[in-house]
Amino acid sequence: MGQPVPSTEGAATTLEERSPIPPPTRGRILIVEDEPGLAEVLSLHLIAAGFETATCHDGLAALYELERESPTLVLLDLHLPQVSGFRLIQLLKQRADAPRVPVMVITALSFPEAEEAVRAGADDFITKPFLPDEVVTRVERLLERVR
Repeated sequence: MGQPVPSTEGAATTLEERSPIPPPTRGRILIVEDEPGLAEVLSLHLIAAGFETATCHDGLAALYELERESPTLVLLDLHLPQVSGFRLIQLLKQRADAPRVPVMVITALSFPEAEEAVRAGADDFITKPFLPDEVVTRVERLLERVR
């Protein structure tokens, strides 16, 4: 930690706290989940693990976000409004002009349907219910595997 630097308000802060440069992240995770509460829990756990996150609550918003910036990994629910998770996987895998983005499916569907998502191009899946820390661990493993 750096040396304390007096602030104008009399409270001490460190040089690191005053720096405009954000700390490095382990990557940017796009969470595509139509349940806002679940998306928020996942985001908080991933941020705590050092990742940056972006969240979309429907498939169409996810398409716009993917055009704007390629994430390090996509956490994807299959049942989404506007554009399904299955269709998003297909569209991601067809993108020749963008870097390959690993996809981890999060689903409440049956095991055979989750396997179908993997056959469609997802790199891994996790079924609901799950522990958020389990998702973080699986994201880390998937990123290690594809790097």
